[in-house]
Amino acid sequence: MKHTILDFEAMIESVRKDGRIHDYKIEELEVYENYLYYRRRYVDHKFHEAVEYNLFPKENIGIYRLFQNKNSLYSPSETYHYYVDMVSVSKEKGFWRVKDLYIDFIIKKDGKYYVVDIDEFNDAICRSELDDSDVKQALSGLDNILKGYYVNHDMEYYISSLKDKYKSSEKMLLKRIKG
Repeated sequence: MKHTILDFEAMIESVRKDGRIHDYKIEELEVYENYLYYRRRYVDHKFHEAVEYNLFPKENIGIYRLFQNKNSLYSPSETYHYYVDMVSVSKEKGFWRVKDLYIDFIIKKDGKYYVVDIDEFNDAICRSELDDSDVKQALSGLDNILKGYYVNHDMEYYISSLKDKYKSSEKMLLKRIKG
């Protein structure tokens, strides 16, 4: 199972999966009570240069927007533009823990979209790795992303509508930019 810790003070995204830990330096971070945004470089990838992440705990979704290197040649049918994890989030002072609930929704650069990893979700249920709450949150997240995206098949519009909802009703808890 993949867990991510977003450390606000250290400005680190720490991804823990399969016994490995990968730490990524966050360049820009905004935290609200129910919304988090960050931007960082995408490390060691032949196509991707940077990633923006929008985390919406109440919707049980974390949306990665991937930016490609300007000089690289890539096939739009093989390259991700958006990658959405279904997640559960626990918030603690100074950091948030994000538990990946296996189901993912991806949109490729050619505009085609897919729900993936249902087999991994099912396997995790069979291994009792996910409890009833996790299963409900994963399915709720999938429902939210599909309904939000299907409004007009525009992920940026959906992200903006959620950001506006939380930014207009909540005080910013933290804004940091690494210089």
